[in-house]
Amino acid sequence: MPETRRSFLKQSVATVAAASVAGCGPDGDGTRGADDAGAAQTVGSRAEPIPLPARTLRDVAEAVLPAELGGEGRERAVNAFERWSDELEPVAELAHPYLVPETRYSGPDPRPGWAAQLRGLEKECRARHGTPLAGMEVADRRKLLARGVGQTGPGLGSPTNANHVAVALVAHFFASPVATDMCYRRTIARQQCRGLDGAATEPAALGAAQ
Repeated sequence: MPETRRSFLKQSVATVAAASVAGCGPDGDGTRGADDAGAAQTVGSRAEPIPLPARTLRDVAEAVLPAELGGEGRERAVNAFERWSDELEPVAELAHPYLVPETRYSGPDPRPGWAAQLRGLEKECRARHGTPLAGMEVADRRKLLARGVGQTGPGLGSPTNANHVAVALVAHFFASPVATDMCYRRTIARQQCRGLDGAATEPAALGAAQ
């Protein structure tokens, strides 16, 4: 495995085991416009999005997403996670193989727990360190997150099954075409529709002129 890819993966999986951070507290200034209800409200049969405290989510992202993303790339990754979270439909019917009669459903809504974890992180930071999460060094944020993250099996799995919002955020990012391109240093453009022209050609190096 090339050293660049090895270091990229090593940095990014340091805090990505599933667990829960206990406790909850009031939202900081960076919430995305919701009160502290913490539960989905429904319109018909579809749940409205559960807002995640935006400022705290970004402070977590700075600690767990690859540093080489940079500020703009990290913001795009968090925005994509927020859009995905807003559109998440709990207990949705899942596709099943042909001739398999069993109907399977996705799990319950993880967003209230994720929101509570983010509020709990802010509460713990203020109680233990007298500062919001944003006031802590990135290395100290990682230590704080690691205390609430347990061991899990190989692989990140689906972000919907993550017991910790940091795990969900990283799992969502690593399932993205951007992460694949960064990992292999090639413009692979996974999950994007491409024609057959150039299919036999090795993808261009990341950042190379097209």
